[in-house]
Amino acid sequence: MFVRVVFSAMVMMLYSALCNAHSVTFIAEDLPPYHFINKNNEPDGALVDIAKAVIKQSHLTAKFEIMPMARIFKQQQANSNAIMLSLLKTPNRVNNFTWLGEVYFADAYLISLKSHIDEVVHLNFAKEYKVATIRGYSSEAYLKRKGFTENKNLVLVSYYQQLWQMLYKNRIDFVVTNTLTLNNELESSGLDPNLITKRIHLDELPSSLNFAASKLFDSQSAQEIAQGLALIKENGEYSAILQKWQLPIPSTANKL
Repeated sequence: MFVRVVFSAMVMMLYSALCNAHSVTFIAEDLPPYHFINKNNEPDGALVDIAKAVIKQSHLTAKFEIMPMARIFKQQQANSNAIMLSLLKTPNRVNNFTWLGEVYFADAYLISLKSHIDEVVHLNFAKEYKVATIRGYSSEAYLKRKGFTENKNLVLVSYYQQLWQMLYKNRIDFVVTNTLTLNNELESSGLDPNLITKRIHLDELPSSLNFAASKLFDSQSAQEIAQGLALIKENGEYSAILQKWQLPIPSTANKL
C-alpha cells in the first residue's frame, strides 16, 4: 500500500512538472490592434492570433496576459516560461534574451506638425531645430550618435503624452519615434492625428519586433515556437492574420 501511494505521488509530480514545462505565458502591453483586452475582457489582437497559430503547430499550451509595460520586464524575469509578444530587438538587448522569431516591424520616422513649413529632407537639417524622443529608447542613442545633444537640439521626455503635447504646443519642432501605435497614442492624448506628417523614414533605427523569452527559457520549447512561426509564414496563415487585422504585410514576410 505504501509503495502504491509513493508511486502515485511520483506520477502526479512528474505529470505536474511536464505540464508546467510545456506551458508558456505570452505577455504584452495594451497596444491595439496588436495586443489588447477586447470588450469580452479577453486578450486579443493580431500578434495574439499569430501566437495562437504558432502554438497550434507545437506540443505546447499557452495563456495570454496584457499588463502595463512597467510590469512586463519584471514578469518576464520572474517567470522563465514567459514570452514577450513584441519586443524590439536592439543592439543592447541582443545578448539578454532568447529570441524566438520576428513577428512584425516598427517603422521609425522624423515627425512634425503639418504647419511646420521649413523643408527638412535629411536628418542633419533637423539639427537646427529641437528634436525630441523618449528617454531610454533606442532613438535616444541613435540621435546622440548622429550628433544631437541635450540642452541644444535634443529634448528627452519620459512619456509619449509629454512628447506629443510638446509638439502640438510648438515647444519642440520634431519627434523621432516608431509609428507602430502612433494614431492610438495621439487619440488617447486627445490630439488630432491629421495635424502631423511623417518627414523622413529612419531606416537605421531598429525595427524588428520579436517573440522574446529569458535566457532560461526551455530550449526545446524555443525550437518548437521558432519552427511554428516559420511554418505559418510559409503556409500563408501569418499573412492571412495580418490581412484580417488590416495590417500591412511585410515585403519580406517569408523571411521574418
